[in-house]
Amino acid sequence: MQLRLKSRAKIVAMLAAALALAGMATPSLAQLSQDQLAEHQRAAQQAEASGDFVSAIREYELLAHALPGNGSVQSNLGVALYFHHDLEKAAEVFQEAILLDKNLYTPHLFLGLTSVKLSRPDQAVAELKRAIAINGNDPLAHTWLGFAYTAQGRYKDAAEQLQTAGQEVPKNLDVAYALGKCYLALGKTAIAHLFEVAPDGGRTWQLAGEQFEVQGNSGKALRAYLGALERRPDLVDLQAKITALGGTAPVSSGKAAEVNTGRNAREDAAYEEARRYEQEAREAFERVSQIDPDSYRAHQVQADSDIAADRTDEAVREYKIALEKNPDVTEIHGALCDALSRMDHVQDALKECKMEISEAPFDAEGYVDETRVFLQMGDDTQAVLALEQALKLDRPPITAYRLEGRLYLSQGKYQAAAKALKTYLASETKDSKAYYLLARACKYSGDTQGMNAAMAAYKRTSEAFRNVSYAEQALSPKRDEDDTPDDGNKKEP
Repeated sequence: MQLRLKSRAKIVAMLAAALALAGMATPSLAQLSQDQLAEHQRAAQQAEASGDFVSAIREYELLAHALPGNGSVQSNLGVALYFHHDLEKAAEVFQEAILLDKNLYTPHLFLGLTSVKLSRPDQAVAELKRAIAINGNDPLAHTWLGFAYTAQGRYKDAAEQLQTAGQEVPKNLDVAYALGKCYLALGKTAIAHLFEVAPDGGRTWQLAGEQFEVQGNSGKALRAYLGALERRPDLVDLQAKITALGGTAPVSSGKAAEVNTGRNAREDAAYEEARRYEQEAREAFERVSQIDPDSYRAHQVQADSDIAADRTDEAVREYKIALEKNPDVTEIHGALCDALSRMDHVQDALKECKMEISEAPFDAEGYVDETRVFLQMGDDTQAVLALEQALKLDRPPITAYRLEGRLYLSQGKYQAAAKALKTYLASETKDSKAYYLLARACKYSGDTQGMNAAMAAYKRTSEAFRNVSYAEQALSPKRDEDDTPDDGNKKEP
């Protein structure tokens, strides 16, 4: 990222000045003269500027040995280690620099960046907040604090930081794209609230129609708008949309419905919140295309849109174009892996998983994607190994526990399967298939009470799913787990 490279150059210059001052005041000059220190400093900076981080690290280590009490020198070494991708060692060095001088900006900043890459978002948030307290004008710190909040699932906080960064670097593609993803996540939460307020309400049908219209599916949009107006005759603005789509709006008196006024008000508020976040997401993604319509992020946005509209072939093509332009973007490899696995191109999907893991070896998401592909290939042995790696890391996706339950169940480890499935179902309370798997695990582990409770939940959630409205089905996120093969027969325990 251009922003990151500019910051590195600024940091090198800043640390060079600090190093020169430290050299004049430190008794270690008995080992190296000022001229020798300056020469090693120049050599380190030249090596770093040319991308030779091995040489830069060697020079900075010598300087750190000569000036052991100087936090700026340690910080400079940490920066070189960071760009050499030795993240664990870089984190240790930044911590040493902070112990030497807690008021230095650079080690807090880069320890935050390093912690994000190590999938340690809690530590990243703490360090980046300290960095911003020292220097609140660097958009790099706000950007990565936004990334860290996203990893914690704190999307409102993330959006606030990314907005701040975007004001300073309005043409930064990564900031605009990340902001759009935050708004999408907030929109999903708002839609879930709308389901609670009015699962079959007119506003739910209206929102489904708007999404269908954005996807270019005029037939489904028309059906949804007609359903909305049937449930809420007071939504008279929908008549024009229905006519524009070639439909015939039912005759309405034009008067607002007087029944369920309180419920309608709650429904309207929930709808407006969901619609606002979706509009903000759309504007953020449009900004990506405005900045550079042929950028890797613009092609990623188009591919994401194609996935949402079930245009998997087109999505694969767009993801591949994005990776041709920038092959180092982890989430694009992950998204392409998922798209290819949907098409049953499992060998190609596995290659993308491997690339995803190589780019982000400390992120559990890649190992979970790999687990799914191995299960799709029928290779339980490799699936177990991939999943074990995922579960060792910080904050594995909740679906990892569902996959773990399925694998333990197939291995006859029924108590372990039940434990994993209960962990998953504590968060995902509407997954009927997971309740069925839990019932089997409880049965074969001798837990009759647990089996009965799981079967009751299975029947309840299955019935609820069958009764979900057309609009709610359209707005509900698809479950990736449902693409994996079933475990065993569908006979009740």
